[in-house]
Order: sequence, then structure tokens, then C-alpha cells
Amino acid sequence: MMRLFIAITPSGEQREELGRLQQRLGSTLEGVKWVAPPSLHLTLKFLGEQEEGRRTAITAAMRGCARGAAPFALRFGGAGVFPSMRRARVIWTAVKEGAGEVSALAAALEAELVKRGFPAEGRPFRAHLTLGRIRRPLPAGVLERLLKEESPFSTGITVVRSLSLYRSHLSPRGASYSALEEIYLADNRGK
Repeated sequence: MMRLFIAITPSGEQREELGRLQQRLGSTLEGVKWVAPPSLHLTLKFLGEQEEGRRTAITAAMRGCARGAAPFALRFGGAGVFPSMRRARVIWTAVKEGAGEVSALAAALEAELVKRGFPAEGRPFRAHLTLGRIRRPLPAGVLERLLKEESPFSTGITVVRSLSLYRSHLSPRGASYSALEEIYLADNRGK
């Protein structure tokens, strides 16, 4: 069994910019498990535990959705929390440019996976990139002030040319990810 998800990988520059945002937030917020900048990703679909034999169907679904998608510009910006300021569990940054394309890609991927026998997602897709997970309650006032201060935050733009199948490895030190497959949009191999 493998714990799998499909995601868009931010550019190296974007990961550096997001890492600096994490440092600024982390200098004030305690009790947050930050995602290491090299591991930052924009999840399109979490598949959970899958048998090795399902990988062929997963990559076929990825190819099916990628065929109909052209490369697009992606920019992240601002910061927020899920599920609410009072019960914050996750700190994230939003998709500021390319949100429509990301949502369309996620919907096409969902449809392709369902066609291949994977269960449909019960929750609506919300395009975001997880920066950190909150381990213990944080003062809502402090959190609200910090997020407001970071509302002007914006990364540079990158062009999304592919989506990747990742394997998640869980350990006491946290999750680490390894890319298993990269599928190019509209057959745009590295152009």
C-alpha cells in the first residue's frame, strides 16, 4: 500500500518566497508544524492508501485530465486558516492567479478518477497551499493580526506545465514526499 496524492509543484523561487512567509509567521506563532519549503505543494486530489496496482489507473486519469489543460500562470498570495480563526488547525496561502485553472484541473482530474472507479470527493475543492499545521490553540487576536499584516504577501508567477503523483511517507518527524510520476499539460514536455 502507498499513501498517494496528486499535486502541482510550485517553482523553486515560489518555495523560497513561501519559506520566508513561514519564517515571518513562525517568529511570532508557537506550536505550528511548518511544511518544509522543499515539500510545499498544491494538492489537487488526496488519494490516501492505494495498492501498487492502482497506479496505472491513477496515471491514466492524470493523462486524461492533462490532455485538455494548457499551461497556465500561477501565483500565491495572502494567508488564511482552516476551519476558522477560533478553531484554526491549518495555515495556508491562497491561489491569487490561476485559481480558475487550478479548480478546472482538479474537477477534470476528479471526473477522470471517478470514471476509473475511485470514490468521488465529498467536500468541495478549495485551492490553497498548506504552510503549516497548528498543534495547539493560538490566540485568535494574534493570529488575526498576523494574517492581516501578511495580506499583501504575493509570490512571483510561475507557469504550471505539469501535475505530479506523489507518495507520502509518514514518520514521527512528519511527512516527507517523493514524486513518482510527472504528467505534462497538453503534452507540453518541458517546453
